[in-house]
Amino acid sequence: MVQETISSAVLIIAAIIATVVLVNAIYPSLFRTTDTVGSVSDTANNRVNTELKVAMTSQPNATSLSAWVKNVGSVEIPAARMAYTDVYFGDPGSMARADSAGSAAYHWSYTLDDVDGDGDWGPGETARFLITDAAASHLTAGTHDLKIVLYNSASAEEAVTI
Repeated sequence: MVQETISSAVLIIAAIIATVVLVNAIYPSLFRTTDTVGSVSDTANNRVNTELKVAMTSQPNATSLSAWVKNVGSVEIPAARMAYTDVYFGDPGSMARADSAGSAAYHWSYTLDDVDGDGDWGPGETARFLITDAAASHLTAGTHDLKIVLYNSASAEEAVTI
């Protein structure tokens, strides 16, 4: 009787230890998987809720083009992420990427109509993108495509006639 009790106790303790070892082996993997799924979900949610609209374009002079782009989505675009924006302009099928460095001959810059004053591009706010082409080789007469792509791959595209 005592021997059966001791044997049962040893088996119960072994089962508990095996369960703890199994949980310790599986839980970190499960936690990493849950964290990864949550991160992917947040990224997808950010992308889906980001929307831009080109409101207007104009050519103030022979070497530059202005494009006013409105954030019509529900996501705020952080000022720190604006450097990761890509601006493409050119003839359909042969667009060229403008550089974000102001020292390049073909570059872009932006100014923000920052209504709430936080420095970020919030919903309802408009940014003016200025594309400068010192040689004016991209700003020729005709119909061109303009595409602005944000850090999260949200984009706005517009046909522009000069």
